[in-house]
Amino acid sequence: MEKKNVTEKQLANLEEGLSKAEQFVENNRKSIFSIIGIIILAFILFYSYNNLYIKPLNEKAQKQLFIAERFFEQDSFKLALNGNEDFLGFIDIIDKYSKTKSASLAKYYAGISFYKTSNYPDAIKTLEKFNSQDKLLLSIAKITIGDAFSDLNQPEEALEYYLKSMDVNKNNLITPIVLMKCSKIYESLNKSDKAIDCYNEIKSNYPDSKEALNIDKNINKLINENK
Repeated sequence: MEKKNVTEKQLANLEEGLSKAEQFVENNRKSIFSIIGIIILAFILFYSYNNLYIKPLNEKAQKQLFIAERFFEQDSFKLALNGNEDFLGFIDIIDKYSKTKSASLAKYYAGISFYKTSNYPDAIKTLEKFNSQDKLLLSIAKITIGDAFSDLNQPEEALEYYLKSMDVNKNNLITPIVLMKCSKIYESLNKSDKAIDCYNEIKSNYPDSKEALNIDKNINKLINENK
């Protein structure tokens, strides 16, 4: 009997809760429908923007980028940057298709192209705006910024970006090269201890790299100079 009373009480509480919910919906019908309408409208706008605007735009940008990439691969960097009457170069792709993934990738190619044509300030400015989920590309971009600063005789700034590149990505091919660049800058700044640290990292972590071949010679040279 007691169990039956408990069940009846639970049902009564449930009915009361449902009644309150129904009353709340009834009292706030307009607000609820307005919120639902806003959510549906936001979804439609988001879908339309991405599928009816961005997607076709990116397809157009990809076609232009593909042509510019071909000239980039042929070391025709000025043509890849500026394009001609038949295709857009990286600079125009960045400007015309700024919202697309292709424009983001064009920043990478444009920055490298500026560097290859000795336009170091524009290389730095363009590559600093480049961002990517591809850690290798992002690392190379930062290395190139470091190289540009180095060619502008700004070793401290160059060093900053070399270190950033290794924070982004480390691998057996590129990292020993970057460590070697860092060590040379440290030497030029009379920071022998830090240069030796870089050489030792190459020796310990990348012993099969080309940079490791004469590493003991470099280390011993600095040690002897600082005795």
